[in-house]
Amino acid sequence: MLLSAAIIVRDEADHLDGCLQSLSGLVDEIVVVDTGSRDDSVAVARRHGAIVAYEPWQGDFATPRNRSLDLACGEWILYIDADERVRAGDPQERRERIAASGEFAALRIPLVPRVGWTPYVEYRLWRNRPDVRFSGRMHESIVASIHAAAKRAGLRVGISDVITLDHLGYEGDQQHKHARDEPILLAALAENPTRVYYYDHLARIYHAQSRDEEAVAMWMRGIEMARARGHPDHDDRLLWVDLIWHCFTHANAGEDVAALVYEALERFPRLPVLELVAAQLEFSTGEHASAQRRVEWILSQSEFNALATGSSYDSRIFGEWSWNLLGLCRFADGNWSAAAEAFAKAEQAAPTVKEYAVRRQLAQARAGAAERPDARRPPG
Repeated sequence: MLLSAAIIVRDEADHLDGCLQSLSGLVDEIVVVDTGSRDDSVAVARRHGAIVAYEPWQGDFATPRNRSLDLACGEWILYIDADERVRAGDPQERRERIAASGEFAALRIPLVPRVGWTPYVEYRLWRNRPDVRFSGRMHESIVASIHAAAKRAGLRVGISDVITLDHLGYEGDQQHKHARDEPILLAALAENPTRVYYYDHLARIYHAQSRDEEAVAMWMRGIEMARARGHPDHDDRLLWVDLIWHCFTHANAGEDVAALVYEALERFPRLPVLELVAAQLEFSTGEHASAQRRVEWILSQSEFNALATGSSYDSRIFGEWSWNLLGLCRFADGNWSAAAEAFAKAEQAAPTVKEYAVRRQLAQARAGAAERPDARRPPG
């Protein structure tokens, strides 16, 4: 048996059917551990032929995750959630590639965390070994376990596009998840106050509940902890990026935010979302040339370049938003034709945003006026 899918659920009937359908032909078995569903999750799982087990909810995600691994019999594990989907592809070709990955203990695969965002790579596919298990009450992690097992076995951890996962869980009303997650996160943070992801997730919950002062305070607590730690962590960027974006989109882009932006750029150079915010700040202060250089760099990046940064981004950063800002920079410098071209790109990316069409038409009108003979005649 090559591949087992390991899933935990609680009241996920609405999502689970689509998830399990996406696994058809790819996996040899599906293991579903239910933590107390009141809906039809178990019936959906059984309809797809899944092995179903029960694990009473104890406020700890790692325990049911590990139960699913205990029950799986495949050589490889695909860890997937009910609100995720395997992107369409050739199941047999994928299975052959996985079977041929003899030198790897695990493969990090692309995950698209939100609709309309770029992918990043996650630890979702690994060899089924008894020494590879999750730890952590929430945002449970298997990374350290995978690397330790790989070292013991003399195997590598690689990156592969053999499977891509699409996450749909941020669509729709999230209030029930926020209510569930907040106490678990607070308990996890008390146990492990150096894990920055907890600060960021709590802040995003508070923001979603319009508790903006608490959100900003939580982001700042995390940033202060990261500053004091003295060594970087990959997730540090979440604190700066999410706080900066929150402030910038809430009309609070003053000196304090500018200082955070440039501090973040020093810590995380060439992060596209920070480059865009920095370009917007520079445009607002008349530094059009610098802003334009940043935006042109963003537009030169491919999805592969974005993937290599280890973060996910709203795809509009690499299209609509950057083309619009580039158009504004060119317009401010009197480069009407080039501005019209940039606004046309933004309009093409987002045809429902009427202001792009208006800006394109205005730039074209200015360019046309500048081309008329009387516009070029010297005064007097």
